[in-house]
Amino acid sequence: MSKKNIVIWLSLALLTLSVIIGWNVFNFSQEKIAIAIVAPLTSEDQTTAAAGESLLKGAQLYIDEINENGGIEGKKLELRVYDDKGEVDEAIEVAKDIVSSSALAVIGHFSIPTSVAAGKIYQAYGIPAITGSATADEVTKWNNWYFRTIFSNKLQGTFIANYINKILEYPRISLVYSSDIYGVKLTEDIEVAFEELGGEIFRKWEIQENSYNLTKDKIVEDLVALKEEGEDPGMIVMATDSEDSSSLLAKIRLHELEFPIFGGNSLGEVSLAHKFANSPQEQNEPGFFTNGVYALAPIIYDISGERGQQFRNRFEERYGYIPGWFAAGYYDAAHAVVAAIEQSFSDEKQLLRDAIAQQDFRESRYLIKEALAKLKSIETTIEAQAQETQFNSQGDPLVPYHVGVFDRGKFISAFTQLELISDVEKVSDFNEQLESGQIIQVGNQYLEKTDIVYVGIDINEVSKIDEKTSSYLLDFYLWFRYQGDVNAENIEFTNYSTERLDSGEKFTLDEPIIEEQQGELNYKVYRIKADFNELFDFRNYPLDSQTLAVRFRHANLTRDKLIYVVDYVGIKDTTTKAILEKWARGKVFDKITDWNVEKISFYPDIMINTSTLGDRRFIDADSEMQYSRFNAVIEIERDFISFSDKNLLPLFFFVVVAYLILFLPFEDISIEAVSGLLLAVVFYHLSLIDALPEGVGYVVALDYAFYIVYTLLALELLILTIGRSNRFHEQKQSIALMKFSRIAFPIILLVSSLLFYWKYV
Repeated sequence: MSKKNIVIWLSLALLTLSVIIGWNVFNFSQEKIAIAIVAPLTSEDQTTAAAGESLLKGAQLYIDEINENGGIEGKKLELRVYDDKGEVDEAIEVAKDIVSSSALAVIGHFSIPTSVAAGKIYQAYGIPAITGSATADEVTKWNNWYFRTIFSNKLQGTFIANYINKILEYPRISLVYSSDIYGVKLTEDIEVAFEELGGEIFRKWEIQENSYNLTKDKIVEDLVALKEEGEDPGMIVMATDSEDSSSLLAKIRLHELEFPIFGGNSLGEVSLAHKFANSPQEQNEPGFFTNGVYALAPIIYDISGERGQQFRNRFEERYGYIPGWFAAGYYDAAHAVVAAIEQSFSDEKQLLRDAIAQQDFRESRYLIKEALAKLKSIETTIEAQAQETQFNSQGDPLVPYHVGVFDRGKFISAFTQLELISDVEKVSDFNEQLESGQIIQVGNQYLEKTDIVYVGIDINEVSKIDEKTSSYLLDFYLWFRYQGDVNAENIEFTNYSTERLDSGEKFTLDEPIIEEQQGELNYKVYRIKADFNELFDFRNYPLDSQTLAVRFRHANLTRDKLIYVVDYVGIKDTTTKAILEKWARGKVFDKITDWNVEKISFYPDIMINTSTLGDRRFIDADSEMQYSRFNAVIEIERDFISFSDKNLLPLFFFVVVAYLILFLPFEDISIEAVSGLLLAVVFYHLSLIDALPEGVGYVVALDYAFYIVYTLLALELLILTIGRSNRFHEQKQSIALMKFSRIAFPIILLVSSLLFYWKYV
């Protein structure tokens, strides 16, 4: 066989191999990864059906975010929706349909009974499931195929008993509970724990499955009688589902009974308040049915970090209402499934990738289950305590309990939280704090009392953005709402003007412009006008976005003592759209016309001081100092059109002139003219870059734009130099050279501009 034929056959073989590989890659990326989600969408119980819609929207939001960013290695995700109507029999049938489908994992079920029943089928047939709402230990305890994204019931009853007795200081409670596994077990735990604390169980009412209304009417009759007799039932604790809770709560409030109420996690959903929104009583007095009602929840948005705030805002912008914890739990459930698949895809053995490509569903499901069990900790909306893996041996994350209270239709943090201590060895003065009651023991865990301070910020004006110093001038109102003698206003702005701090100047708050005692609450308002700093990033300049922020922490108290949270009640609407409309009316941004506001957010986070500052408490405990920091952040984007009009038009003219030069007769073009043009561009480049801080040691986008122009001018100089050489002394050759340059110039400009656009726009 001749060399020519060998080359031909080798080329054909390589081409065939390339087609096969390309086809397989194409097929792999085109097939969707199916994930099932089960929700009680058509439940006869309206509250349950509404919860089903909410959890579906939460999961769908995360799936859509992944698909909008290209999916998982090019494979899109498909969320297949199943409706179990909130009924056990229906859940079993749905589970059978799912295990025979091509779905690789299940998100759901909503309730404890449906999760336990369906879980037996998922375990038998081998498909991983993850719930964002079912809290009973039985869901995951004996089922290694089931996971969850929220806390379990294991310590919920003990926690509630301790909070009511030690924090709210009620010596007596009355219990209302449903006859299902959730109500019976939670009530039993509360009763045992409360009596161990020396408390009294005054009365117990069980809501029977077949006589809901009769039981609730009897409860209200008994409470009315107690009120008339002047008898105190203590704190009424509800261990019921959301539907029973809402209907009983309505009856209690309509009978003008003001007894305090505390509920488990089923009551800690903002949808409880939404249910009453259109009632005449609620229209006349916001929060008529729910004001003052306490409940547990795995997440309360005012205390959650930036990730929780982002989820809340994205959900509200997309669906038009504020989500409760159901939506967050299922957003995280979808996140966990996707993270497990992504981690499996990154494995060197590529077992899951191969199993999916071969449509081996049994193997794919097993590998995803194993990936979930070994899943490294991920950043979730519902913040979990740090541990080696996301889920423990029972499939549960280490999620703390948060106590919330309803206020004017919103579910917000109670003024005292109990924060889980993950390592008592790192707690200073542990024994002393335990004895004083600052730290309390719940089961085999220790929790520390933490004061909550509500913070609100309202910007009056943003001005004087100085790119040289990365500083800006803010004029704003700052207010605090808190209980007790906390001294919440003793704050330290962590991004106060660097120049002023370097000069030794320290920012202190003036006297409050408003100071009131509102019942048990302290309310203080300050007006502040000061320079602040953020580290501006100019890598994309002039297509850059920057952050303007106000950040502060308490001057002395660490996070275990005090947490600043967002005052959603005071701020009212915290979506970017609503705030921008309000601030537009107040002309807040009128003095920064070169910038557009993209996003506004308020959130607390943790500021860590690795130095112990010589404090023996932290030295002895071998721990770092953590402070609660409050952040009000405005993200702005440079108005590129405005910048171009002011600064880039000369560069455009330079390029046009450089190109027009190529149409002059060759002998009329001088190297001096092109060199002069090049020098003009260089000086103009330097004048624009001079607006940036001196410490910017990296190349910015504007530099690359000028590099393109330098390349074009260098091409012209090269052509002129070549054209004047002995090899190009004939006129025809010079003309050909000029024709080449006239074509090459726009091609280089176009390709470079496209690359620039791809990288920065």
